[in-house]
Amino acid sequence: MSVHCDWREIMQEAGLRLGAAGVESPMRDVRLLLAHALGIAPVDVILREADHVDAAGLMAFEALVQRRLRHEPVSRIRGWREFYGRRFIVTPDVLDPRPETELLVEQGLARLPRGGRMLDLGVGSGCILLSVLAERPDVTGMGVDISAAALAVAARNAEALGVEARVKLVQGGWESEAGGTVDLVLSNPPYIPADEMDALALDVIDHDPHLALTPGGDGLAAYRAIIACHAGRVRPGGWIGMECGMGQADDVCVLMAGVGLVEVAAYPDLAGIPRAAFGRRPQKAP
Repeated sequence: MSVHCDWREIMQEAGLRLGAAGVESPMRDVRLLLAHALGIAPVDVILREADHVDAAGLMAFEALVQRRLRHEPVSRIRGWREFYGRRFIVTPDVLDPRPETELLVEQGLARLPRGGRMLDLGVGSGCILLSVLAERPDVTGMGVDISAAALAVAARNAEALGVEARVKLVQGGWESEAGGTVDLVLSNPPYIPADEMDALALDVIDHDPHLALTPGGDGLAAYRAIIACHAGRVRPGGWIGMECGMGQADDVCVLMAGVGLVEVAAYPDLAGIPRAAFGRRPQKAP
């Protein structure tokens, strides 16, 4: 790279390198990285394309490109990911939030009664729980995670979003009773089968915590544990909702029906892939 050109040329050259390294959407990533290096909004990059390159900016940009060439996700390079319209801090201690997980938030919000209380199992960055609380000022919630480091990230995000007074974060496993009786249980548990781990993209396998990716075996262990433990703890008439891996929605629905949950259904993401399964605890008999 040379300072004797404009940013448009620098971006094109960087995009070619990222594409050759197997990075998907290399020019999108280049624009995001340049914006981060220059401290400007991504939408403003186009206004800077014809600017002459300065040495400091070039060095900062090249350092970010080198990280992306090693398949470090852009969100981890920047230290944050936008999710459900808000910015969430991400670190190596938490799963990088995926756009398809927004479906779980959307469906969960539709099921929470006024003044409701929810539980997020495997809270990670807090993107699910905190998005719900940010959308619904009347709601309180609890997040449980086995990782103390992940809980620390969730706490930072809760403070940044101004919802820390309505959330409690507790260290524990899937069976944790810390949440008490709630109106809604949500979870995006680890679900990748052990024999599919080697096929994951380098962006995922090298940068997401393995504990958040797979429970081993057939990938269904966390679903079994959560559904078995919490189907009777959610308030009568309340819901359990879970993100599902590719091809797992039917299995999750069967598990939900097997413990007596009703109105069990799976919901597709924007690509038409069933990604969220919900089931309801029956109301008490009159």
